[in-house]
Amino acid sequence: MPYQIATVRRVLGDAHIRHLISDEVGLGKTVQALMIVNALRWQNTAHRSLVIAPDNLLAQWQEECWIRGHVMPAIAGSIADGTHDELSPVTLARPRDLMTRPGQGTRTISADSAVFDLLIVDEPQTMPRDAIQAISQAADEFRQVLVLSATPRLGDPAWREPILRMIEPEAAALARMEGRSVADMLQDREEAAIAALNGSDSPDDWTRAFLQSGASRRIIRNGRSEWNEYLPQRRNHEVRLQPLESERMRHEIAAIVLEGADPAEGIQGPAWTAARALQRSARAARTVLTELATRGGALAQMAEAARVKSLEDPGDSRLEALLDILSEQWCHDEDRAFIIVCGDNPTIDMLRAALPRYFPFLADGISVLRRPAATEVEGVTNLREIQETLAPLLSRENRLLLVGDWVQAGLNLHHVAQGIIFFSLPWEIDGIDQLIGRVDRLGPAGDRKRSRRIIDIWRILIEGSQEAAIADTVAALGVFDSPLPPLSPSELAELQTVLGRAAIRRKAAPSVGPLSGNGTGMNSRFKDADPHSPRQAAAYFELWSEKACPEPAMLSELAIQKETPVRREERSIGAWLKTITASGDFDIGFRRDKVDGYGFHTLWYHGVGERGRAGDSPFALPGVSRESWMSGHVPFIYRRSHISAPPRKSVFTDDGERSIEGEKSGRPLRFFDHGAELHDAMVAGYTSACLKDFGTAKPVVQTSVRLPEGHPARGIGPLVLISAALVDPFPDRLLPSLWTPNAKEMLESAPTDVQRRGLTADRNALQSLFRALQRKVRIAAPVELIRVGSWKARDNWQDLAEVDLDLCLEPMTPSTNNALAKGRTPLVPLEKQEVVNLIRSRQMAAINSMLERHKASVLNTVRQELAGFALQVSAYFQAEIMNRELALQRRKASPPEAGPVELWQGQVAALERSLAMARLNFSEAKTFIQEIAAGQLIMSGVQPCSVLLALITDE
Repeated sequence: MPYQIATVRRVLGDAHIRHLISDEVGLGKTVQALMIVNALRWQNTAHRSLVIAPDNLLAQWQEECWIRGHVMPAIAGSIADGTHDELSPVTLARPRDLMTRPGQGTRTISADSAVFDLLIVDEPQTMPRDAIQAISQAADEFRQVLVLSATPRLGDPAWREPILRMIEPEAAALARMEGRSVADMLQDREEAAIAALNGSDSPDDWTRAFLQSGASRRIIRNGRSEWNEYLPQRRNHEVRLQPLESERMRHEIAAIVLEGADPAEGIQGPAWTAARALQRSARAARTVLTELATRGGALAQMAEAARVKSLEDPGDSRLEALLDILSEQWCHDEDRAFIIVCGDNPTIDMLRAALPRYFPFLADGISVLRRPAATEVEGVTNLREIQETLAPLLSRENRLLLVGDWVQAGLNLHHVAQGIIFFSLPWEIDGIDQLIGRVDRLGPAGDRKRSRRIIDIWRILIEGSQEAAIADTVAALGVFDSPLPPLSPSELAELQTVLGRAAIRRKAAPSVGPLSGNGTGMNSRFKDADPHSPRQAAAYFELWSEKACPEPAMLSELAIQKETPVRREERSIGAWLKTITASGDFDIGFRRDKVDGYGFHTLWYHGVGERGRAGDSPFALPGVSRESWMSGHVPFIYRRSHISAPPRKSVFTDDGERSIEGEKSGRPLRFFDHGAELHDAMVAGYTSACLKDFGTAKPVVQTSVRLPEGHPARGIGPLVLISAALVDPFPDRLLPSLWTPNAKEMLESAPTDVQRRGLTADRNALQSLFRALQRKVRIAAPVELIRVGSWKARDNWQDLAEVDLDLCLEPMTPSTNNALAKGRTPLVPLEKQEVVNLIRSRQMAAINSMLERHKASVLNTVRQELAGFALQVSAYFQAEIMNRELALQRRKASPPEAGPVELWQGQVAALERSLAMARLNFSEAKTFIQEIAAGQLIMSGVQPCSVLLALITDE
């Protein structure tokens, strides 16, 4: 999606990754976080992330890491000795795994910045207050932090402070020293920046000030209103009914029960519970009526009369409406599935028994999701059981899901159904929002601009009921039309009070309007200066949509116009896999799941004695044994269109597959793409093999290539010389070393391990900043492959057009048989060495000229980006140095009244050393950025590779 690409670019291109992603519910915050994780892993293979998520979201993270992020995460506490899993780049933990409480044992894992690079905190507002305080404190030392929350509660100081501490650590440190709030410090920072603008009305000046000092500079929020044309659309249906006599009687009794209730104290308690039950089915109401009938007085008489009436006339006006809705919908689409919100277990039981009488095919076609028992606290277990409940719906065996007035956060139901029917309505506004939000989520990859998925929402209301008054108020607030915006606890309590009063009056609340979902609760005077607009995101998306297929292209004649870059990349991967298959390097096959016939690819070594024996493979693969098929084959897919709904994590490749416990257990299904261990190992393996055969150690490699019938390079010429250079504007070798002489001298002078760890953390933070600069440059100027070629005419060598050059490098014919071009080392030189040297020198001159032009273009592209980056770096170091100077001054001004003076002197010396390191880092960072901007480092030392090809045909 456009906003996802824009968010990832924004985070990766910032000087520091410390951001709050606050997109509305269902817009894919987890996916965006995993994109960022994989980008950081690709840039630094040693990168590790710690994800802290609520119990009920842990299983979702575990699934998303594998399905979307191509990585199998470690789970805190799952390792017997309690040590970290050094093999996994992602570790998942719950808040309680980091806490130590009386009677609950020791913590499972430590949020250690020396072990982990990136800290991700998901939905912090759902965590215990003491846990989020501890997490925000631990975040101080992390080099990278992401906070994910659709409702961050930034309007509530109790929640705003820990979140701002995580994303604005310099301002938070100063706030702690001065005994003020972080929000106050950010406000002061903005006022100072506005004063420095000196009345300027230049948009560029205001943009730079926002990036340096804006209170919301690291807060990202995308709402559905900006991206309606890409997102699912809600279509509301309201069915209003006149009550039956028995229903009218129950509504009157509910009104009496609620007399004297004060909704400002909450809408929980016996009176509210009884009133709710009286809105539900007759079966649900009878228990309440029986209890009220025992109290005596007029209310008891009314309750008994209503109970008797419900037995005489057990009809339900809403049931008839529900039958009409289902009948009409199934007439149009007999396979459509629906979620029915029932309110409580008795109503679930009533509908489960009643519906099959009208729709016989539902006899075994209804799934039920009840609220878990209060003792069930393990969110992972609950979510797994829920997924088992949903399995028949996903396989289309069942077409109805009955739920109460509850659904677990993090549960994705959009794969199950695209229609939700409120047979009964929750009385909590956030409960209604959560239920709709489980269905109104991003769909499969096919959901693109103007390809809208419709979410139908029905609410069945009985005139004169308390529930109808609540529904009308919620509709006026706009909650049926769009997700609930971020609300503080006090704001949410006020809304619940409004709903409660509407229920008591049995009329919609007057003078309420739609809630605004555009804000985060964080005010900023630089709001209009934020350059990260939907228009900019759409522009990035259009540029990305024009991205060409990875070159040199293979099977390019099969490409379809207006394909997405993802599909073009998948086409290139498919051609690469066909080339590997034809080469015999590895065995790439196709199989079907033994259970349901789902198709997938497999990769393995060829068996001993077969073509391309295992020992002849050019390199070893991770997790792929050479011993036998059963012990080593790897199932994978590589196209998004092959992802099932919901995505599966495993497949059954053989009838005999069993787990250790003897149960049938599938093999993990991998997605073959960037970030996946198997894919990246094959890229690295073939890159290494290529450099070995065609590396810079050999000025010109000579080879003869036999072109099969139909190959597009037939007829180009008998001899072709090609030189190519990979142009990376910021290769890893340009990254400065961790320890410069001055920094190393400072480290060696530190007398304690604690001081040395602090200085090392400072240097690691500087390295992270340099890597951020590398990302900034690469985003603005991606890596390119420059290539030139020459072909031998009868009397001389002539330049080769780039399109023909690429044809010479195609390994297969474009025909359906995919015949392979095969090369071998010639027995005698193909051309005189002096001629080869002359042609190569001419090509080197052409490449160097292209490099200079490209370098000028890159510098022109990134210079403005570097200027903004330098301002951000300067603002960061100035704030950090000021904080350290203030800490040092305060320590010097408060010598100990008692105790050894040597301890105080050591503390002062440590602070002085820390300050000196911050100043040194600032100096080195400025110098390095200036060298990059001046072009002194970009594109230096590019080494082209050259190959002389003899193109041989059968003619």
